[in-house]
Amino acid sequence: SGNFLTETYLSLRKLENEVLKARLSGSMIGLGEDESSLIQVSIHQFYGIEINDFAVTVAKTALWIAESQMLKKTEEILSLDLDFLPLKSYANIVEGNALRLDWETIVPKAELNYIMGNPPFVGFTYMNSEQKKDVEKIYPGVKNIDYVSCWFKKACDYTESTNIESAFVSTNSISQGETVGRMWSRINAHINYAFTTFQWDSEASEKAHVHCVIIGFSHKERSKKVLYSEGVSKDCENISAYLIDAPNIVVESRNKPLCKVPSMIYGNKPADGGFLIFSKQEKDDLISHEIRAKKWVHMLIGGTELINNKPLINDKIRYCLWLEGISPSEIKGMA
Repeated sequence: SGNFLTETYLSLRKLENEVLKARLSGSMIGLGEDESSLIQVSIHQFYGIEINDFAVTVAKTALWIAESQMLKKTEEILSLDLDFLPLKSYANIVEGNALRLDWETIVPKAELNYIMGNPPFVGFTYMNSEQKKDVEKIYPGVKNIDYVSCWFKKACDYTESTNIESAFVSTNSISQGETVGRMWSRINAHINYAFTTFQWDSEASEKAHVHCVIIGFSHKERSKKVLYSEGVSKDCENISAYLIDAPNIVVESRNKPLCKVPSMIYGNKPADGGFLIFSKQEKDDLISHEIRAKKWVHMLIGGTELINNKPLINDKIRYCLWLEGISPSEIKGMA
């Protein structure tokens, strides 16, 4: 609904009103000075892309209302009547898919200073077919990457060879796990500031708690980098993709070992249909019937046993027949 643009516009206009107030108190505003030149911040300097047509209308309306409110504040400072209606300023909110539009056609990057936004949070498991096509366009051949990652790559490509700074709110999935390697190894930019994981909820009755990060990045490296965490700021030498003060090293997933070692195809994978696996009672019954089978019965420890410490719980121990090396004659000799 245009909140990022509206709040930015209001903040800049408040600063501008403070400047006008200072100029007035210092008699720096000349009599008869063109009132239209006094206000330098205008909503036509703000651009947005929104895929939902209703949200586009809401965003434009919100900017117009914000402009009207700030003009009233300026009128009070300057004791002037500033004409607002009919609407002259144009809110540059474009309806469309931001990942398929050429941002240069909306605002030339030579005229741009900042990009900010709150892209949609959709994990790769939950993307629809159109969103998957968007991801393939931005990250060709890359699988299992969050939808929000596309805005980082798009902004990075668009702002190449410029001083434009970008910042996005995102789910914290892009700064942990496998996504870090897939995404940040393809983004050639410096992280200049970041907010580590925080919980962002809404005022809705059924709240959806989302764990978010904010990452500010650009091709131009700031001399001072700041990491914010739980209300505390920390100056950093470098902010890595994991949002820590560390070098730019990412861990990428791999399916081959680093050195020459035997391949591990499977771990412990019983594939006998359960016929060679015994409970403790079944193991005891077998050995009581045929004592010579004891040497071929071994304790079975799988993932369930290891994680839950089940080998120490006597009645939960599993056993199996492990017949590797046994001769046919020995099997036939058993009852």
